[in-house]
Amino acid sequence: MPLSEEEQRILHEMEQKLYEHDREFVARVSHGSSRLHAPRAARWSVVVFVAGFALLLTTFRFSVALGALGFFVMLAATLLFSQNVRDGASRRGPGARDPGAPGVPGVARSSRNARSQSLVEEWSLLRRRIRSRFGHRS
Repeated sequence: MPLSEEEQRILHEMEQKLYEHDREFVARVSHGSSRLHAPRAARWSVVVFVAGFALLLTTFRFSVALGALGFFVMLAATLLFSQNVRDGASRRGPGARDPGAPGVPGVARSSRNARSQSLVEEWSLLRRRIRSRFGHRS
């Protein structure tokens, strides 16, 4: 049964208000099918990587060009895998927000700062270990 003009108008108003107030939710719901696409594409990337590795191993001995082609196939598969895993994680993860996305201000920025602070701490710990191991002090 089709909606009346009044019901269509009300539905359109509700959609507009939802889009204005919660764009992140709208983006997540409208791209729901692509969330299923990322793991499938990641699996295909693994298959292509294995095929490239097989090409590299079987042809490098006879033809350096074909071996290099196998290497570049592996490289492309690795990049695609990385991108697909990142895409899948960003659609699932609650902390993976676009910094320009509406919502709670500073959430993405604070998690990014926490990660960078953690990296800085790890780096300084590694530097201290290396200096203590090799006897360099500063």
